[in-house]
Amino acid sequence: MSDRTTLIAIAFAALLVGSVVGAGLAGLAADANAADSTTAGPLGDSSEAELTTFASESEFEEYFRQDRSRAVTLGGPPVVRGSDDVADDVEVEEDAAAGGAPDDAADEAYTTWTDGATDDRRHSETNVQEEALDEPDVLKTDGQSVYYADYRYTSRWSETSVVDVSNPADPEPVASIPLSGELLLVEDTLVVLGDDAAAGYDVSDPADPEQEWREDLGAEIETARLYDGDLYLVLVDRPGSDPCPIEPYGDRAVECTDVVRPDAPADADAVYTAARVDPETGSLESQESVVGSRGLSATYVSENAIYLSYTRTTSQYELLQSYVTSENGSALVDAETRERAAALEDLDISERAKEIEMREIIDDWFDRMDETEREKLQREFDDGLEAHVEAHHRELTTTGIVRIGIDGDLRAEEHGEVPGTPLNQFSMDEHEDHVRIATTIPRSHGVDSENDVYVLDSDLEITGEVTGLGVDERIYSVRFEGDEGHVVTFREIDPFYTLDLSDPTDPVVEGELKLPGFSEYLHPLSDDLVLGVGQEDRQPKVTLFDVSDREDPVELDSEILEDERYSDVSRTHTAFLQDEAHDVFFVPGSDDSYVFGYDGGELEEVARVDVGGHGARAMYVDDYLYVFGEDEVVVLDERTWEEHRRLEL
Repeated sequence: MSDRTTLIAIAFAALLVGSVVGAGLAGLAADANAADSTTAGPLGDSSEAELTTFASESEFEEYFRQDRSRAVTLGGPPVVRGSDDVADDVEVEEDAAAGGAPDDAADEAYTTWTDGATDDRRHSETNVQEEALDEPDVLKTDGQSVYYADYRYTSRWSETSVVDVSNPADPEPVASIPLSGELLLVEDTLVVLGDDAAAGYDVSDPADPEQEWREDLGAEIETARLYDGDLYLVLVDRPGSDPCPIEPYGDRAVECTDVVRPDAPADADAVYTAARVDPETGSLESQESVVGSRGLSATYVSENAIYLSYTRTTSQYELLQSYVTSENGSALVDAETRERAAALEDLDISERAKEIEMREIIDDWFDRMDETEREKLQREFDDGLEAHVEAHHRELTTTGIVRIGIDGDLRAEEHGEVPGTPLNQFSMDEHEDHVRIATTIPRSHGVDSENDVYVLDSDLEITGEVTGLGVDERIYSVRFEGDEGHVVTFREIDPFYTLDLSDPTDPVVEGELKLPGFSEYLHPLSDDLVLGVGQEDRQPKVTLFDVSDREDPVELDSEILEDERYSDVSRTHTAFLQDEAHDVFFVPGSDDSYVFGYDGGELEEVARVDVGGHGARAMYVDDYLYVFGEDEVVVLDERTWEEHRRLEL
């Protein structure tokens, strides 16, 4: 390869490898040696893209035979990892959890409490994103019994423990279920979502659970929801050498010709299946399958729909093709180069082959010049390419969104697209027939990253936007609540933004606060108080924000957990618990677990609990707080914050 060809290749690599988005992963990084990649990027107009299906099994197989994914595939629950921002111990814990059931990444939620079914005792529920939709977790309770399966941190767990808490001060283990996983509880049925099977148990007599159904899983569970008595699953299958038909749940197959896809090119490397299941019988009632991207995508579920996303990134070939055939590029290169470049579009060869041909075309153009002219045009070419990237910054990486309605049969209804990529499920939100989504626009070829918030209507068309948040940073956490939004971006400091989303056509930034560290999880403690859980100097940190003045948010107080290396809240919102009756919240650490009070706008550590290792979860029944570890439960009296009892599991 000549020096000039090498120069072009280096320019491309700098452009693409420099893009960093989402959970600290490379967004546009492309493997220069990947063979036969036919991924086409979104530089072209995709506003009229529609949903379609595959014409044949062979078309489906060919579609997934290509190396379409340009983003790193997450092997486990998404966790924000800024290169030096997260302790090594967090990555170790994640790797141990990677083989488990689903967890949608660094989320935020409501915590609710309800009266017990048989008395007036209050009890906590799982911390969820949407108040009406329960989410799977390793801990479930109805105020009478507790079901706990801490399978994520030790391989020896293969069962779910059942604990009687009918007397909150005197809990007792009463049974175990021979399957571990994430749990959902609906009346007298406990659903266990394991690695390779889902099962339902009749727990009307908690001391004697009976298996009612069990179904094999042919795909990973991305997430699940329990809504209005129905179980909704999102399953992910990566098609292999003999992909058709797809069998994500039980023996009811999905024909490859029924899989929905956009008619515009996408970085699809998986099939996502949304399924509705009767939790009492395990029977599959409806399902819909859509192509998707495992990396840099998000799944969100509302009371009306399941929103699946996929990524579209610009390939090396398409970027150069768009530049050479643009007005500025065409004015720079000669007629022969323009004609040869344009002719590549009609060739029936892989995009990787087109990329090689394009490099040769440009190399030939440089070869026709004398040395002085060549050096001058090389500089102009590089400067023009950088300007082209800047002009099309928001077109280089986009996110496609598919809405699957859950009213009646599951069907893909609408399709839309926004610039950038989301962080996790809390990057999306549905409110009053509009969808809000926060995305990071990757850094590319000297053009800094930015962060945007888009509002889409019921047709998933953009009605309003806020752009340019946190230049040269990326999103670490998002919280949408009614007409309000909060976004945290980070690189060296933590800008905390407040947004007014009351007008879907004109969302605006109201205020901004900069402070050290970053928040990976945002939780509304009250109308005027927002809690951030994150890190500073590689240690867990909790921060209390006053947002009563939306134009001037204030940090009321913060605490660094100096003896800890990480908190589980950074990887899953279900590890967080708020008890509004006592104005406290629970945060697990790597060694101890913490209960903080926040009354009066100040953080006060009211209890520190040692459960022989990291705390996994907490719950309350009446005025007793239960902190669960790997092997034991510690019960605290919330009236005195004294340890009341320890119970081995």
